[in-house]
Amino acid sequence: MRALSFITLLVIVCFLARTGADADLWGHLTFGRDIVHAGRVHSADPYSFTSDRPWINHEWLAEAVMWVAYSVGGAAGLTALKLTLACAAGLALLATWRLQPLRPAVRDGMLFLTALGTWPLVATIRPQAFSMFLFAVLLFVLHRAREGRTRWLLAPPIVFAVWVNVHGGWIVGAGTLAVFVACSWRDPAWSTRSRALLLASACASALATLCNPYGVSMLGFLTETVRPARADIIEWQPAMRVPLVGLLLWTIPTAVAACGAWRRRRTPALSSLLVVLLFAVGSFRVIRLVGFYALAVAFLMPPWIQRSTGNEETTRLNMAATWWRPIVTCGALIAVAVTAFGRTLALDGEWLPEREATAFIKAHDIRGRMLTWFDYGELAIWHFSPAIRVSMDGRRETVYSEELRERHWRVYTNAPEALDEVARLDPDYVWLPATLRVVDRLEASGWCPIFSGPRSVLLSRRPACATTSTSQPTSVSRTFPGP
Repeated sequence: MRALSFITLLVIVCFLARTGADADLWGHLTFGRDIVHAGRVHSADPYSFTSDRPWINHEWLAEAVMWVAYSVGGAAGLTALKLTLACAAGLALLATWRLQPLRPAVRDGMLFLTALGTWPLVATIRPQAFSMFLFAVLLFVLHRAREGRTRWLLAPPIVFAVWVNVHGGWIVGAGTLAVFVACSWRDPAWSTRSRALLLASACASALATLCNPYGVSMLGFLTETVRPARADIIEWQPAMRVPLVGLLLWTIPTAVAACGAWRRRRTPALSSLLVVLLFAVGSFRVIRLVGFYALAVAFLMPPWIQRSTGNEETTRLNMAATWWRPIVTCGALIAVAVTAFGRTLALDGEWLPEREATAFIKAHDIRGRMLTWFDYGELAIWHFSPAIRVSMDGRRETVYSEELRERHWRVYTNAPEALDEVARLDPDYVWLPATLRVVDRLEASGWCPIFSGPRSVLLSRRPACATTSTSQPTSVSRTFPGP
């Protein structure tokens, strides 16, 4: 491996190693821990007092793996897991490019742009990192099968059997596979036999999605809940409604695809064009898909690629003989990156409550039902469950009906009926951001602030409780899991 290429890989892995914790990480680890300890998924929700629908945990396997990584290596274990998935996806991409030689500088630049495009999928530790890896595997398999290596079509059913249990992004993969099947009938690269094998593989993949603890209910749940109408979550917004960095990330694969289409000496396959076009439109409407868009462009429409003039069979044998080298290299890169940048997960978001608030709840052994702000729910589950049961958390439609989410929204936005909604929920405590106007109304109606800080307020119905306040949160940097 040339020194420049090695440096490029090191820069990419170190760039991806920097990781923050989002509002869902506490929940993912709690749920994964309890699944591992119980040896089964939960059939009912033990963490919330308001959940009003059966809990179909479509990320249960990812959460279990995340918990194992955390229990073994702490924050560094989570970072290593994320980087392992990212490097595995990168190896699949490099293997795809290897039969279509690129100049080293072009290859390294393309790899960096792809890593930049997929950064939103791995900026935090989330189950969608598994989707990134499995989507890359699927694209690699489809590319190899189209080149005539039809035995790779045994892989998609296995991919989907795993994917359906780690993240809802398998729907993206299913759509991609469906496009390839449909286009194969107009693509001369597929023989009659290979088309039949592709169709059989797709049918087996559809059946493989039933390999989950919930059976058909999992499919019904995802059909009902996976939709772009999530106005309160920024990553589900169109590219024009998010910060400028989102639009820039969408522009990168778009520019690469346009350049590739312009400079190619042969017309890209119809399946490649359609998949890339669908992701271009889809990710512009829902910026959350931009990482998948970047991968689709990298696998299906790399620019400046010419048909290999070497012996393909010899190249394949050389790849098989040296498979261990990139794996060892990636292992070394991950070790360096984790040691240098991934030993802790930063807690620096303005959405976080003060560490003093968490310490206060623990110190006073507070127990009961707590009306929680959306972003506080899973933090509270990690730190206080089972003593505290929350009213709302990041699982959203997984356990909460639309009607219940609307009731919370009316409280958060200080709607005229906000106090009535609080009374209907009947909590013992209310933990909300200090900036919400409904806090003043709650205090005026008899709720007692037992903790007050610049970021959050904890209210109780028992005015005799001990109280405390802080004007400024502690300036010491915070790392996961807090407080």
